[in-house]
Amino acid sequence: MSISAIKNQEIKALKTEPTQLILIISFLIACLYAVVQGAAYRHQQTDMTTTFIAEQNKSIEVWRDRLVAVDNGTTTEADDRWAGLAMDVSFPAVAAPGPLSDLSHGVSDVRPHTGRLSLWRSVDRLFGNYQVQSPIDTAAGSFDLAFVIIFVMPLLMIALSYDALSDDKELGRLGLVLSQPISVRLLVLTRLRVRFMAIAVILAVALAIGLVSGATDNGGISERLPYFTIWFLIATSYFLMWAAVITWAISLKLRGETTALLLAGIWIVNCLAGPASLSATAESLYPTPSRLAFLSEAREASNSAYKSKADIMQGMLFDHPDLTADNYSIPEYIRTAFLVTRTVDQSVAPVLNRFDEVQAERRDFLSIFQYASPAALTLQAFNLSAGTNLERHLRFERSVRDFKQMIAEEVERNVLVGQRLTLTEYDNLPRYQNNEWSIGQVIEKTAAPIAFLLIIASLLGTIALKNLGRLQTRILEP
Repeated sequence: MSISAIKNQEIKALKTEPTQLILIISFLIACLYAVVQGAAYRHQQTDMTTTFIAEQNKSIEVWRDRLVAVDNGTTTEADDRWAGLAMDVSFPAVAAPGPLSDLSHGVSDVRPHTGRLSLWRSVDRLFGNYQVQSPIDTAAGSFDLAFVIIFVMPLLMIALSYDALSDDKELGRLGLVLSQPISVRLLVLTRLRVRFMAIAVILAVALAIGLVSGATDNGGISERLPYFTIWFLIATSYFLMWAAVITWAISLKLRGETTALLLAGIWIVNCLAGPASLSATAESLYPTPSRLAFLSEAREASNSAYKSKADIMQGMLFDHPDLTADNYSIPEYIRTAFLVTRTVDQSVAPVLNRFDEVQAERRDFLSIFQYASPAALTLQAFNLSAGTNLERHLRFERSVRDFKQMIAEEVERNVLVGQRLTLTEYDNLPRYQNNEWSIGQVIEKTAAPIAFLLIIASLLGTIALKNLGRLQTRILEP
């Protein structure tokens, strides 16, 4: 039997054998569904972000038009005493959808990506209303192409290939096959190449469709391509790792059922037990501060600040003796609201800092121990290159809080003295800019996971090839 005959036989089996055909078609459907669902999700994210910015800008434009009218004399200050009120300064803050958020949702469906920067809001309320997804869908988790690759693809690879050698031996035809000028190594590799190639072709088609369908007006193919290349390398490395694991298991010359159980056990440890253990360990070592306790503390700080607003005002007048009620033309509650909000911000800052510290400690822990679970490592790399990782969202939230404090400092004098902003002062105020990682930083952070997966694939592949080489004479022994 020639190599060509073996290839043709394997291709025919994939097309006609019911079990293999059902598995291939099911995988194709899962990939296409993940791509379509991901594209719809990304378009929804983009539409939400665009609508949010448009609504905020419309409100800001109306506010600015009133300021312009007073500034150029069209409207007198007496006719519109609220025009240019510094306390009403507001800006939208947006973290655009990650470049590949359709392929890997990450935490983007449970973390805020928009915020309205207003001096009337304390930092604990900047992201109060961000979850628009169904709570049931959020609890169930996302179904994206990253999920299919990490969890579904290895199962399909195992189901299609675990009997690549054992089937012939158990049916008593292996000796006949090897009587032809072909080695065990070449026989196994040829069969695995055909079976794995079917999976690879489906993945390549799904990824190509995903690259195009996930493109939006603010994130075209050219912008997505560099990140997509990294994402593709991660997926390829994970695929090669599993191909090497399966080849190694086959090379052990176990019964088909035993090989399947061994591979299933590896899948459970890698894809289920490993990530769960890492998450539980990180939570145990670095427990997250209670969100409920944080909200309760923020509410308590707010109530306490309002109850002691007389003391707050007295302290402010002590620090700024030039500010008196006589020269304050704006209602007192506005100045009080500004000072109370600033007091609340200062009160909850330690709790927010503790959240940041815990996340940093977890990140440092997982950056080392996630290598114990290639599935967890791959998922983190997928999310990082897709722009949907937790660290990106936490950086966005921190930057919004910092920006709010910056704006408060810029207009503090105007609020405290009851003086409106001039058009020049308003236009000179900084606008929010979300600083994203460059493609170079993404490459730097994903290089180690990719290299690690390829090293595992190389080591196991080398061992498997040596084992298959030694099997040639052992199989032919009576």
